[in-house]
Amino acid sequence: MNEPENGTEREAKAWWNGWASYFQEEYGDDDIPVGIAFGPGAKQGDDLGLLGELGGKKAIELGCGGAQFGIAVSKRDADVTGVDISEEQLEFARTLADEHDQDIDFVESSVTEMPTIPDATYDLAFSAFAFQWVRDLDACFAEAYRVLKEDGKLVFSVDHPYYKTLDPETGDIERSYFSDEPRRDYSEEFDAEMVIYSRGLGETVALLTDAGFTVEAIREPGYEDPHRYESEYGSFVPERMAKVPPTVVYSARK
Repeated sequence: MNEPENGTEREAKAWWNGWASYFQEEYGDDDIPVGIAFGPGAKQGDDLGLLGELGGKKAIELGCGGAQFGIAVSKRDADVTGVDISEEQLEFARTLADEHDQDIDFVESSVTEMPTIPDATYDLAFSAFAFQWVRDLDACFAEAYRVLKEDGKLVFSVDHPYYKTLDPETGDIERSYFSDEPRRDYSEEFDAEMVIYSRGLGETVALLTDAGFTVEAIREPGYEDPHRYESEYGSFVPERMAKVPPTVVYSARK
């Protein structure tokens, strides 16, 4: 980044650098499968009809992490760039892309300010389960709008704001859907705080339209049968996910 990082970005980078190292040690490639995966409840490999034809397209993954999604898009013959604030995440992403023989450019940057990315460069911007960690989401959407070509598309997923009102153990509502207070979790191991921002569907749509986008689709993937969920992760429990969608996916057009 050309400008000095603010405190929030430094905290986010510290968290993700620490968490990335832990994640790489704890899980292997078999446990973090490469593929299109919008999040809990969304079927692996299913783009929900939102990404469109990818062959020959220029695409940018915002908050790419280990680039499992970006590698899958690259394998569909798109020219992919991955952006992430964490150098540890990007180190893992580069290694994984090499292992899968995919030529992906990676940029270390906040998704709210990408000075090295030219205007109107990409046909598609996409992200999976990253934007809930972005404090300045309006700046993120403005940057996505800027780097997209005319008629370009932004497709992204976050954890569903209603699911996150529930206590993961009891299923009781423990938090107001309307609260704009972020969820915080300090880790002594990482000496960093994870901050997660929760926005209602209406607020997210308003931020997208304010940035100039036209919202084309909102998907809430999931199943009524808890046995159809393949795994648990953290607070994402099949019995809860079968009643409330854990993931929401947005598609918006420039």
